[in-house]
Amino acid sequence: MDRIAPELVLKTTPPRSQKTAHMRERLSIDSAALADKMAIAVQGPAGFGKTFLLAQWRREFLSRGAVVAWLTLDEHDDGVRFARGLAAAMAVGSGRATFAGFLERMPGRDELEGLTDWLAEVADLGGEIVLMLDEADRLPEATVRHCLAYLLHNAPANLRIIMASRGRLNLQVADLQARGFYVAIGADALRLRVEETVAILSSRFGHRIDPDLCVRLHEATEGWSLGLQLAIASIEKSPSVVAAVEELSAGTGDIRRYFVDTLIAHLPAEQIEFLISIALLEMLHPSLCIALSGDEQAGLRLQELCVATPIFVESVDSEWVRIHPLAREFLLGRFASLPETRRLDLHERAASWLEAHEFLEQAARHYLLAGRTRQAYQMIEQCLYEIMLRGQFSRVLEWVEELPAQEVESRSRMCLAAAWSLAMSDRHEEAVRLVAGLRQDPASDDSTRCEADMILATAAYFADRPDEIFTLLTPWLDSLPTGEIKLQAVVANHISRLALFQGQPEKARRIFQRAPLYAWSSGLDAIRGLGEWVVGLSYLSEGRLVPAERALRDSLARAEQDIGRRSPVAVMLASGLATVLLECDQPQEAATVLANRLDVVERLASPDAIVLGFVTASRLAVLQGQGHRGYDLLEALFVLGEERGIARFCIAALAEQIRLHALQGRADTCLALGRRLDAQVPQVAREQTGLLGPELALMVMLAKAYIAHVQRDWQGMLELLERAGDTAERIRRGREIVQIKLLKALALHESGGNGLACLREAISLAEENGLRRIVEDTHPQLLKWLRQIRHEVPPAAAQDTPPPAPAPLATSTVSPSRLLTPKEREVLQLLARNLSNKQIALALNVGEETVKWHLKNLFGKFQAGTRKHVVDRAYMLGILDPAS
Repeated sequence: MDRIAPELVLKTTPPRSQKTAHMRERLSIDSAALADKMAIAVQGPAGFGKTFLLAQWRREFLSRGAVVAWLTLDEHDDGVRFARGLAAAMAVGSGRATFAGFLERMPGRDELEGLTDWLAEVADLGGEIVLMLDEADRLPEATVRHCLAYLLHNAPANLRIIMASRGRLNLQVADLQARGFYVAIGADALRLRVEETVAILSSRFGHRIDPDLCVRLHEATEGWSLGLQLAIASIEKSPSVVAAVEELSAGTGDIRRYFVDTLIAHLPAEQIEFLISIALLEMLHPSLCIALSGDEQAGLRLQELCVATPIFVESVDSEWVRIHPLAREFLLGRFASLPETRRLDLHERAASWLEAHEFLEQAARHYLLAGRTRQAYQMIEQCLYEIMLRGQFSRVLEWVEELPAQEVESRSRMCLAAAWSLAMSDRHEEAVRLVAGLRQDPASDDSTRCEADMILATAAYFADRPDEIFTLLTPWLDSLPTGEIKLQAVVANHISRLALFQGQPEKARRIFQRAPLYAWSSGLDAIRGLGEWVVGLSYLSEGRLVPAERALRDSLARAEQDIGRRSPVAVMLASGLATVLLECDQPQEAATVLANRLDVVERLASPDAIVLGFVTASRLAVLQGQGHRGYDLLEALFVLGEERGIARFCIAALAEQIRLHALQGRADTCLALGRRLDAQVPQVAREQTGLLGPELALMVMLAKAYIAHVQRDWQGMLELLERAGDTAERIRRGREIVQIKLLKALALHESGGNGLACLREAISLAEENGLRRIVEDTHPQLLKWLRQIRHEVPPAAAQDTPPPAPAPLATSTVSPSRLLTPKEREVLQLLARNLSNKQIALALNVGEETVKWHLKNLFGKFQAGTRKHVVDRAYMLGILDPAS
């Protein structure tokens, strides 16, 4: 093959393959969205993994025998140079001499004529051909509009074209899109999902990093691949993972050096000043930048920076852009060093623009920072209630902390927003105080008094006093203010919760489904979200995990998108979903769903969600070999119960500890915990009265059944289980019904009775409802018994099992790329093992001259001068792959 110019060799060499890189399965080239596309445009800012994704696709194509040509583009690629680059890329990718000869025929020819010849040669190859164009945004505009567009619209059926660029290319592809041939992948699709971030960090650091820290890093980097790489580099150098995460979040260390190197070192002084002056805002619009700077060219400057720097994310079909939080943290450090008068002026300019465009909360924030408190209070009064309705209670509470108490209490809508948010938190007593005046005020109308009572009912729910909810609801059931759809939806949520306490899960769902839909805005809001939480909880309480997972997963996805991952509604749904996933024996996903949420669960979730969250987190810790952390979480739940006077927390914490110790046969520890449990049982649980009494009594009886088991008191255990079974049936607790049957079968079996029928019924119910872990979690002895019944472990299996065969020696594999013939692939594989010509000839049963002839072809196709050079080039091009 003719020699290729050195600059073209570099441009046609694919990037270094990262063997430890995480495979983006959802973006696989064979995924439904990409499998049949002739042209794919990957568009996103720097550091979003565009080149890596192309490299992943390249490996996928090579593994199935496609010819893959790679070309990195630049601003010098006019039409002729672009055509020469394509020829060189195909010469390297296919090894076909006609493409190398094409380079010699190019001088003096029209570029479109050259592209036509190139396309004809591609069509002549017949097999699947893939052209990958990296950094396509650097192409001259004329090359994009003429040459690249010509290539796309005249591609033969065997050619696929993949382009990576920082922004949208000026291509007319509407016809290709209409025919389903073209697709664009943007920054949102390129962002790492939380589970991808967890997988990458876990595979790199193992037990050094827990899911909570993984999710914190994901939230700090917001799925930015480069940000995650910087985080990984910091962790590798740091003796403390936590310290490395804190450093990254604060915009110091490696992340600071990165932004200094990429921003400060390469931008003109006026652009740096402009960046610092706009850093006070996360979302930016060209006209907002003009208002801040007073410069009519500020919009163009913002556009230039979007192209020149990796810190902006452009919105789809919108002029709004967003500064990445890590970059903004760094720039805010520079903003703080500006003179105070300059900072105040910028805040006031921002507030005025935001107020004029009805971004009231953001305007209030900047008015406060500008020292204009009167305007700030007016702005936040107009929008705080809507923020609450959206379900962002933590944001409301942040404002309540900042605002003077008299300002909150003197403005009715602000007072109601604060009361709702306080009621749905660990500060529900403050909500009671806030609404007391509204209930007693003669000027308050029925609507206001009804809403005040609903706030009190919510506070009672979060204080785990459901009987008070019934008392507060009763006066309004037949006299709700007419036309108040919002209050009707709130009342329906409360009634459905009461139905669930009464052991009527189906009724709870029907009440929610028939309630009027209060849709004050698009997306999920607080009222709808809390109603959907009750629906998911109703399925979970019945032990029906399949519909529970579907309901909770769908609701959680919408809550994360519309309200936020750490919003109270989202964390409650996450607690339920994590519980379901663990019961379905998916502990890794359960840990990811719950990660970096438990602190919000503790402060802003309902009691049932708190118990689910803490107990599930404890079980996950035990499964991960961190038993000490599991017990610490249970003790934290117990202390939380003592602090808030919520017996359910104390009972759940002690009952779970008793179960864990009983499984280890620790009789004395179980007895000591049993005495602590007796001291916590309220009268309603002893007598099974009220709405909460039966549920608490059930937890206590199951805990005492485990104590009886560890004491081998089979008769006492069976009596406890009989009473527990009646209670579980009455309040429709599906998981507990199965657990009781399993424990009853075990007690009968251990005492010499016949528990087989009870065991089989329990297993049947567990399988039907997806309770995959319940046998193991109830008691390990049940697993042994079950294996014996099913003959899964023959008695002599351990002695008869032959020793495992030794693992084969690691070798290298050759991709089935059409660059090489089958015989050349065999020669290359043996060459990679450093065999001589004679040894290769003997292995392939051919003559040495034949081997030499194949080697000569390999030298030409890989543009190599030595045997080692052939192997190295094959590894670099991805043709030769180390096998694990």
